[in-house]
Parts: sequence; C-alpha cells; structure tokens
Amino acid sequence: MKKHIIYKTVCLALVLSCFNCTEEIPLETEGFEDVLVVEATLTNEVKHQEVTLSRTYFIEGNSQVLENGANVSIVNTMGNTYNFSQNNEGIYISNTAFEALPNTNYTLYITTSSGKQYKSTEAQLTPISNIDELYAELTQEGPNADKVQVLVNSNNETTNAQYFRYEYIETHKIIVPYYSNLDAQVNNVVGDGLQYNIYTVPKTENKQTCYITNSSNTIIQTSTSDLNNNIVNKFPVRVIEKDNALLREQYSIDVKQYVQSFEAYQYYKIINDLGADESLLSESQPGFVVGNIKPMDNNSKRVIGYFDVSWVSSKRLFFNFNDVNITQPPYPYDCEYETDVYDPTFPYPFNYNVNHLKLDYTLTGGAGNPPVPNQRALLYNYLTKENYQYLEHEYPIYTLVSPVCGDCTSFSSSSNIQPDFWED
Repeated sequence: MKKHIIYKTVCLALVLSCFNCTEEIPLETEGFEDVLVVEATLTNEVKHQEVTLSRTYFIEGNSQVLENGANVSIVNTMGNTYNFSQNNEGIYISNTAFEALPNTNYTLYITTSSGKQYKSTEAQLTPISNIDELYAELTQEGPNADKVQVLVNSNNETTNAQYFRYEYIETHKIIVPYYSNLDAQVNNVVGDGLQYNIYTVPKTENKQTCYITNSSNTIIQTSTSDLNNNIVNKFPVRVIEKDNALLREQYSIDVKQYVQSFEAYQYYKIINDLGADESLLSESQPGFVVGNIKPMDNNSKRVIGYFDVSWVSSKRLFFNFNDVNITQPPYPYDCEYETDVYDPTFPYPFNYNVNHLKLDYTLTGGAGNPPVPNQRALLYNYLTKENYQYLEHEYPIYTLVSPVCGDCTSFSSSSNIQPDFWED
C-alpha cells in the first residue's frame, strides 16, 4: 500500500453527514488527533474471528501503530459473549471459533489499556449470496480493453443482497531464468577480497521456483440497487496488464465476496471516494469518517471504524497466459548477458548488463582509460555482500547473476514451498 510523505502532521477532516444524504460531504480541517482505528468484520464462517485495533499516525510514518493490551469482546442477543486475545502479530483473535447467525444482533465492545471504552451499534448478518462464477478473460473493449480481467458473476434474484465488497489473495509462480544447483563460497580471505579461495558446494534448497502471494489493498465494491435485476454480472475484481509477469507462469486468485448492509456499503464507499489507500479503514488518510462505533462516555476520544457483520463466500481460480489467449509475458528483469554494447561510463564494458556478469579472478585492476577494474574484488563483493548467484565457471572466469535472475526467494512475499492449494 502506498505511503505519501506530504506534511509533518496529518489533518483529520470530520465527515458529519448521514450515509443516505445526497449533498456534498463537508470536511473540516483540524490538527492531528490520536484516534483509535477499528477493523472488524464478523462473518458466517465458523472460525476464530479477528479484530484489528490501531492508531492514526503521522503520514510520514512507515507502519501501522497497533493498539495493544485492549479488552475486546462481541456480545449477541442470545446471551453469548465471545472474548478476544491479542496474538503475536497484534491482531485480536476470538478465544473460541464461532459464526454469525441469522436474525441475531451482535455488538462489539472495546476497552483500551488506558480505560477508554467503545461500543458499536447492533448489527445483524446480511442476506445470503454466493459467487456463482469466477473466471478470467481478455477484454476487447471499454476502459480495460486489451487487459486481462478476473470477473465475478453472482445471481441474487431470490435474496435481498444488493451491496457487495470484495477482497482477494493472489499467488503466482515465478521461475528464475538462470539457475545452478551449486553455490559459490569463499575462504582464506585476505583484506577485503584482495586474495581468497573460491569453491562450489551443492545448494541446500531449491531457489529456482517460488510462489509469490499478495493481498488486495484497495476497497472493491459494487451494488445492484440501481439495476433492473439483482445480478452481479461480469464485475471485474482484478484487472491485469497482459504483459504483467504475474501471468508468465501459473496464476491463482482467491476471491471473497462480502454482502454488506447499505450503511456499511456507504461507509466504505465514502472512504474510497476520499482516496483512502493505506488500509481498509485508512488510519492515515486525511478524512475522519463517522462509523457505527462510538465512545461509551464523554471522556473517550473519537474512533474510526465500522463493525460489519457480513455473509461471505469465496471461490478460487487458476489460469495461465494460454487460458486467456495472450503471449507469454516477459520476465520482469533483463537477465541476459550482453557483450555487444560498449559504454565508457560502465566500469567493465564487456559486462554491460549488471544482472549477468562474467568476472575474471586473475584481474586485479590497473591503469588504463578507463581504468581496469579489480574483478577479483568485484567477484568477492558480489558473492559475499550482494547475494549474487553462482551460475558456472571455467577458471578464471566466473559467471554470476543478480538475485532477481537466479534466486526466487529474493522477491518480496515469495516462498519456495508450494502452497497446499496449488494446481499446475
């Protein structure tokens, strides 16, 4: 999610209009205020439900400021109380697994470590709606023309479900183009790579094929309230450029559809319209949006957040570039060895592409125009400090590739362990 460094303080603007009004929403600029941020969606899934508590932070902050040590519980009209405990990631998890039941009111209670108390209004489970179809196709027209869309169909003509929010988790396979089953290691080092021995050993794990997983980070919504029929038809939950490396190998997306109440839908829509892009409840976004969680006394500070009780369904899709009739997208980095271009500003012109190097262990530098680089020292530096990967050698020439070309675990959010759900 993007972080914008704009001011040394963030201004909070108070939205004090009803969800169902149609006039422009007034915003009032104020000084920075430390406000509790609540993210809580109770669903029909039998699971350990989650509540996230954090604090607004200055825009230049780099991470979410968690609210620790709070007492969190959900109470329903059947007399059940579900208590939550904070886990190692700072998320509050229900002590027991439970589900939201129809025709039952649920209320969220929060007491912070400083004694401030907050309470949501009562909320009920929304109507049933399931994803009927999840599929991908190359779009031929419209704003997403010539792009690959992941589309949702959902028929709700027999229910009252009209407002929907979507989340997804996507995973794609990546195979690095240059790989060796050997690692190069050094010993008997003299100075900072002036003299050393270099040798190869078998790799202890495979780093050629990985799986990269990321979650949606924007608010994705649609509504059927203005349609003649209550059908979600070809709604794009994900749009991917056809040359995006996500589609170079196998790609999978797990989509969740949350049925929302009108009030919850409007709350998220207002945040989205305000340009919220830091989290679902945007604790650093410059607008204060009134939700359904309020202080229980006059001494408690304001709170941002919405307690949502939603029917959720999910569906997973696998596809690759062949399935959507596109050519295989290129690898995201140029990993090819280049010798046919000379650039006098480059320290070793015979290795034009820094992602793919051939270095001579016997060359230790010298005078020249340009000066001859110390390739032995460069070889040492790339192996021991830059995580370059050994590819092959014919002494004294060693061929190395950069991590993004030879080590798939170098990518953010990657794992060389195949997920249990994976299908090739």
